[in-house]
Order: sequence, then structure tokens, then C-alpha cells
Amino acid sequence: MQKDLTIAVIGLGLIGGSILKKLKNTKYKLIGVSRSPETIHKVIQQGLVSEGSTDIEIIRDVDIVFVCTPINKTVQTLITVRNTVKPKTIITDAASLKGFILDFVNTSDTAVNFIGGHPMAGTENKGIDASFEKLFEGAKWVLTPSIWTTERDIILLEEVIKELGANPVIADAHEHDKAVALISHMPLLLSQVLFSLVKNYPDKNIGKLAMRLAASGFRDMTRLAATNPELAGDMLSENKPYVIESLKELVAGASEMQNLLSGNEKVFYENYLENAECRAKLYSPEGKNIYPD
Repeated sequence: MQKDLTIAVIGLGLIGGSILKKLKNTKYKLIGVSRSPETIHKVIQQGLVSEGSTDIEIIRDVDIVFVCTPINKTVQTLITVRNTVKPKTIITDAASLKGFILDFVNTSDTAVNFIGGHPMAGTENKGIDASFEKLFEGAKWVLTPSIWTTERDIILLEEVIKELGANPVIADAHEHDKAVALISHMPLLLSQVLFSLVKNYPDKNIGKLAMRLAASGFRDMTRLAATNPELAGDMLSENKPYVIESLKELVAGASEMQNLLSGNEKVFYENYLENAECRAKLYSPEGKNIYPD
């Protein structure tokens, strides 16, 4: 593994900040870019970067760039980065949607040395102060190569991702978006629906009592309801067709479960037991996905 690489991170929030904190004690030279002078001051003071700036020109000679901006700013940032860095610089991102970004890159008239990325890790919090070194430990990190991607660059980026503690997974961009609609974006919307149902329950006394009694089950089921609004809006808007498709499947599944509970409790509990056993095997005791590749 080449250790004398210079790695830049653009956007120093939860994801970008956590990348810097994990790579802090490696031999890489780290550069941070943020729109916020206060954030740049923090990462320099904390010794997370060799150099930091609000000026993207600072990345001109780097080897790898992680673009960790909001989804709605990713494409424009890619254009700026492409026009700034060396042709061989590997550009990757951390956006939770990949299809529209890869469509832009793959149809570009100018080569973009881009490999889409999505770390399957995060919290409902945002900002550099919410970042932490072990965010990616044991997590999957999706890579969606573009038509410009070389095998050498994939191998190099995979090695960096492994140093972040994550496990790289190669996927098609649009298949990725369909999958995350099922496991992330639709659950986010469902979390909002559930929380809103209780908060605005027609019988006010029951609703208030439910809110007072809400414990770990309701907390875990509605954690995503507190997701950064900008991030949530981007995900649900840009992935709308796949989210709606997933919601239709959810409604059909809920209807089927309701019918079984009403008319055939034996089959209902057989299905329940099968799902419970499968769910118990999906995650490690530490909460990391251990589904086999």
C-alpha cells in the first residue's frame, strides 16, 4: 500500500470529519476544505490536517479527494474538483445516492476519474463536532465505478477504505439506489410517519400518554425521524421513484400481515418467528452488519 499519498476531504461534517479523525495517525498527508472558517480552524487546532482552507485550490496536487458535501451540491463540487486536480487524481464521494451522480459522470464529455462511494454508516447528528474516529468501523462502504475507472484506482481506494475500518462493496449505481430505498430512505419516511402518528394522535389524552411512556422501542423505531432535514430532503427527493416503489411493497406486506393476524394466527406467528430468527443473525453484538458477501 502506497503510504505517501495526499488525501483531501471536502466537506468536514459527520462523514468528512470522521474520515480525517480515523486517518489522523496514518502516514497520509491530509488536507481539509470547508466553507466554514470556524471548521477549518477546528481541524487545524485538533491536528487533523496538515493544511486546511476554504479555498478549493489547496487540493490541486492531491492523489485522492473525498467529496463529502450535501447530496444537492455533489455534482457541482465534482465539476469544480475535476477542473482543479490532476487528471490521475482519484475523485470519490460519500453521497447516499449514486445513480444521478454516475449518470452525470458517465455522460460527461470530459473524463472524470470518479468512483462513487457511500459509507453505510452515520448518525442523525451533523457537523464536525458530531464526527468520531470509529464511525466506519465494521461498516460496508459501497463503491460504484464510473466508465473512467481503472482497476488500479479501485484497488487503491479500497485499501484506503479498509484503513478507515470499512469493508468495500462494489455495486451498480442504480441497483444501489433501489437497495438503499428499502433499507434507509423508505425507513426514514416511515419513521416520520410513526412519530407523527403518535404526536398528532386524534385522542389527545392517549397521544400524550404514549409520548410519556415512549421507551427504547419507540426511540429506536423513530431515530431516523431526527435525520438532518437537508440530507433527508435530498434523499427522498432524488430517490423518489424507488422510495415510492418500496412504500407500495411495505403497504402490501403490512396488509398481508394484518390479514394473517386477523384470520390465521398460526401462519402469522410462523412468519414472525422466521423473520425474528433471520433478523437476529443479520447484525453482530456490536450492531454491525454481518450478512455474508
